[in-house]
Amino acid sequence: MQAESETEPVAPILMPDPEEEKRARRKARMRRWGRAILEFPFLVLIAFVIAIVIKTFLVQAFYIPSGSMRPTLEVQDRVLVEKVSYRLRDPEREDIVVFAKEVFGITPPDVPWSQDFRNFLRELAGLPTGTEEDYIKRIVAIAGDTIRYVGRPRRLFINGSAVPNPYIRGGRDSTSSSLTSADCARLDMEEADSGCRVPAGMVFVMGDNRPNSEDSRILGPIKEEKIIGRAFVVIWPANRLGLL
Repeated sequence: MQAESETEPVAPILMPDPEEEKRARRKARMRRWGRAILEFPFLVLIAFVIAIVIKTFLVQAFYIPSGSMRPTLEVQDRVLVEKVSYRLRDPEREDIVVFAKEVFGITPPDVPWSQDFRNFLRELAGLPTGTEEDYIKRIVAIAGDTIRYVGRPRRLFINGSAVPNPYIRGGRDSTSSSLTSADCARLDMEEADSGCRVPAGMVFVMGDNRPNSEDSRILGPIKEEKIIGRAFVVIWPANRLGLL
């Protein structure tokens, strides 16, 4: 006798509910937005911490507030200053360096914490704060060098030899302050070879716009340890972008 064939019951095919799919997609989007909103403060905090670390130890943007370095640097230029080189080597002649005014005993103004924080944020972007407390100058002599700046036009002598200054504004300087052995005592420097010897651990700086520069001829040499860093590139305005 032939056995009767048995057939399996067929499950009904359920069509997806369009409304349910929309609700699911909407919930997924809301979850993604929720995660993004929760993560945003942490991302901002991480970015802020990274910016502080970079500014403190590696690179910082600076705003040029005066014309003391013309024509090399113009007013309102933004430059990047790296803070690594002088951990590996000593400062060198013709380096353009940034250092704080407090190096010369100029105390920065006391401002409310809110303005101090605002200034810090503006400094991160290399924007002016209205209370600039930094100098930017060129190193013309290093520790142990004997320096004189004399004549009309002025000529720079390092260790008895004339040094060309092609970056001076206008190519010549006939009117700015000279530097002779008569200035050594005032600048707390030792007389040597008709000039002044730069003390150990210090550098002598000048602005490229010599007649309009408050520099070591007036304020004396600065300690190497007080240098914030070396300016190496102009980043703004775009038409002045270039290495220094």
